[in-house]
Amino acid sequence: MKTSTIAALVIVSVAARLAAAPFEFAATNFPPDLVIGLRKTGGASELVVDLGSVARFYGAGAGVVIPVTEYTGTQFTDAFSTSDDVALAAFAAVRVDGDADHPFQTIWATRKRTDISSQSVPWHRQGAGTLGTTASRIASIGTGVATYSGSIKAGDDNTVTAVVIPSSSANGYTTYVGTGNFKGTFQGNVENTAPSDFSSGSDPIRSDLYEIVPGSGDSKYLGYFELTPAGALSFHAPGGVLPLPTPQITKTERVGSTTTLTFTAEVGAHYQLLQAPAGGLLGPVTGWAAVGNPVAAGGTTLSLSADSGADTGFYAVTGSR
Repeated sequence: MKTSTIAALVIVSVAARLAAAPFEFAATNFPPDLVIGLRKTGGASELVVDLGSVARFYGAGAGVVIPVTEYTGTQFTDAFSTSDDVALAAFAAVRVDGDADHPFQTIWATRKRTDISSQSVPWHRQGAGTLGTTASRIASIGTGVATYSGSIKAGDDNTVTAVVIPSSSANGYTTYVGTGNFKGTFQGNVENTAPSDFSSGSDPIRSDLYEIVPGSGDSKYLGYFELTPAGALSFHAPGGVLPLPTPQITKTERVGSTTTLTFTAEVGAHYQLLQAPAGGLLGPVTGWAAVGNPVAAGGTTLSLSADSGADTGFYAVTGSR
């Protein structure tokens, strides 16, 4: 797999919103809706997002990536200004008769990764009675936010899929999640808090999503949510081949006849420097000449150089696993 770095384009789609309708959440749906809670400790506002049926996530094919488009960049910044210190959690609960694979009191909950490249330890399955207490808190978050949403005017921060709500509200996320363990009813903290300098960095945070069916043993791993410093969120199902991130050129230096490009890299991936032919940019990058041999990245940045006596040159970097 090869990726050109002439330009990087990020496209963020925004879900269509109905201006006159408040937050749509039904605690008795099956499959239930998966809800995202976002907040900052001591912050004035929270952002609660309804991602629709959790079946989208437990039924995702291998390697599928689902961009979360149910909230907007405006809602995120209205709630938090920056992504620094934002805590993320996702959760759902079966509150009616389910099916054989997802019976009453089944819940879904995230667990943070301490190493973004390694899956976290799965949550334990528990009895229906124990899970049911947590399930009640989960359902209360969605219904509480829907109650708040219906009491105020619909607008940019109050839509069918996402609501910015005061942290002090009795119907808010904090009221039912407590310190991250659903008021002490769950076995651990489902939140993942970004570092205080998150917005100025490049590394995302990741939280694994688990399906916890009443019983014993480990819960089922479904994939992970990834939050970027820009506030964009996506779900990644396991398996398949994930695309190599486009290397971003961070520095270009010319010393004598040597041009050196420094760029972001993935550890273990191989990168190749390409040089445009004499015709310049008229031909596709795939037809440019390779300079030297591919080089394996030993860190998150890499530098490659080319010697040329020409006054002007065009270069690109490709990468592959």
